[in-house]
Amino acid sequence: MNKIVVSRKVNYFQQDVAELEQASLRVQSIYEKAARMVKQYFSPAAAEKLEATVLSQRSYFQKWIHTSKGWKFIGSEYQNEQAEARPPLADLKTDTSIGESTAVSTKRGGTFASLILQAFIWSQYEEIQLFHPFLGDESFYTGEEMDVIAAYFVPTYLTERPLYESGIQYRRRDYGVTIFQEDVPAPSVVFDSEWGTMEGKLMTGVYVSGLQFKGLGPYLKNMSGNRIYMQAAVQ
Repeated sequence: MNKIVVSRKVNYFQQDVAELEQASLRVQSIYEKAARMVKQYFSPAAAEKLEATVLSQRSYFQKWIHTSKGWKFIGSEYQNEQAEARPPLADLKTDTSIGESTAVSTKRGGTFASLILQAFIWSQYEEIQLFHPFLGDESFYTGEEMDVIAAYFVPTYLTERPLYESGIQYRRRDYGVTIFQEDVPAPSVVFDSEWGTMEGKLMTGVYVSGLQFKGLGPYLKNMSGNRIYMQAAVQ
């Protein structure tokens, strides 16, 4: 993945920053809870890869989209150990800038494992919703966790049938195992920069490390799939 960094800031309202800070940590906590359960059913090698997706000591880059229905979480990546050295994420948060995207390497992993976890979490969510009258207080997720999944997670499956039958537009991700996820529309953005005219979909990255919020990293995803990183500021 090519990396382009431009000197442009994306403004966020304070309430959006506060919501993403809280939501990103709750999402990561649900990821860890689900991973501990799922890895029991994988081979040791596969379980190790899955667990790497949610290790608390890793630095994570969660991908969020702001929609007409609010913020939606679509996936996560983690920093590979072999990536080049970079400044601590704790240094990236200031009063006016939240997350300097230039400081984070694009050598990331865990996208596939993240989507597998999302499919598992969404499947659990739907089953708990269906059988809630019989489960009572014995469901895997708490009421608060169910609310977080309902508010922020995107329907994700290992088959396209539920999305197709519901008339929901979806995207197909093939990693050997095919994963189907609701296609959440991201805002389209066009602007001029030192690299020329930039056009693409506006995404918001959220940095999480050690179960702590470390800042925002907005980026544009262009038609070629490349990321154009920008800076975040509070207004």
